[in-house]
This record gives sequence, structure tokens and C-alpha cells, in this order.
Amino acid sequence: MRVLQLLPELNEGGVETGTLETARSLVQAGHESIVISAGGRLVKSLKADGSRHISLPIHKKRLGSLRQVKTLRAFFEAKKPDVLHLRSRLPAWLAWRKMSPQTRPRLVSTVHGFYSVNAYSKIMTRGEVVICVSNSVKNYILKNYPNVPEKKLAVIHRGVDAAKYPCGYRPNAEWLAQWRRDFPQLEGKYLITLPGRFTRLKGQLDFVQVIAELKSRGLSVHGLLVGETHPRKLSYWEKV
Repeated sequence: MRVLQLLPELNEGGVETGTLETARSLVQAGHESIVISAGGRLVKSLKADGSRHISLPIHKKRLGSLRQVKTLRAFFEAKKPDVLHLRSRLPAWLAWRKMSPQTRPRLVSTVHGFYSVNAYSKIMTRGEVVICVSNSVKNYILKNYPNVPEKKLAVIHRGVDAAKYPCGYRPNAEWLAQWRRDFPQLEGKYLITLPGRFTRLKGQLDFVQVIAELKSRGLSVHGLLVGETHPRKLSYWEKV
């Protein structure tokens, strides 16, 4: 098969990780994998795994992105993908809809989170099959878009690569010694970590409140936030 995935950017996050994992699995299974996005630092990894990347500015959430509809439609008709997997909303769906139902690719979409409830986000429920990354997301769709048939919603839970993040992992003695030299102020304290991009949905503000509450109870703890900050989220990062 020739499978085409579309997403806004390839920098960081669950959407991007899922795209790379899907692309890698497709290539390993002998299929052709193509990804369209506005680009990003993960493009290099995507290509190294055997996929092709097409750079288009489909990440902009404004009417200007509609200019890409004609370009996308022409690309779909020229490359004739068997499956179109949407992880980006408006332009790609409009391009697909304008194609002939007899010749256009099969349409799959993935809903990665709790998008704002509006006509723009509803496009992500238009797939012939709609992948939900959790039961919570599935219930969110059924509650806010009651006209979406439940039978076309498929729950595929997101996870982590056990090879990269093995359960029970412990750093070696040399690494721990260097850590203690770099951060002597943590000696004798419980270290609590919250990994994730800086966005309200990840709960950094709640984490800060939890650390403050533990300290108010006399516990010796230190909170560590690990993650990247998108330029649009700098004000949230500063607040945290």
C-alpha cells in the first residue's frame, strides 16, 4: 500500500511520535510511507526510517491555509495513495472531499486529544474510521458530536516504546554520581518529575500546586518539569 499521513509539524509531541511510529511500521512491513507537514526537526528521523516527506504549510489555523487545498488535491490525484491518514484538520479533508468517491483514497483520521468543540474540529470525525487514542477521547466525541456513529470509532491506546523507556530502569552508578555533583541541592530529597510539553492539558500548574502542598506538610521534595515549550506557549511557561 501507499499510505499518506498529514499533520501540522514534525517537532515534538504525541501526534508527531505516533506519526513516526506508524511510518516506521509501514516501511518495515513493505509499504510505501509518505508524510506531509510543515516540517520540523523530526523530518530527519522520518527519512532515516525510510519514509518520504513533503513540506507544505498546512499547520496554520487560518483561512490562508485553504490555499493548500488545490495543491493537496493535485498531489493526491498524482500519487494515488491507498490510504489517507489525517492528523491535520481543514485543508486535507477539503481536498479529499473534492475528489471522486470512486477513485479517492480510503480516509482514516486520528483524534489525539480534546479538541475545541466546533465545525473545524468536527472534521477530525469525518474519517471512514476514526482512531481515538483513549476511551476518554472516544466518550468526548460521542458526547460532543452525537451524530458520529460509534461503530466507526476505534480505540487504539497510545503507549511508549518499551525499548526506549524500559520499566524499572535505573541509571548506572557513574551517571548518578555525576547527577549528584551537578545538583547537590537535591541531596536527601524526594525528586518528583513530570515529563511533557508545556501546555495546560499536561498539568504543569497542578504539578506545582502538588509540590507546594507536599512542602507545606514538611516533606523534603523537589519538583522537576521536563519538556519543550512551543513559541506560542511561552506565556504559559513563564506563568509556571
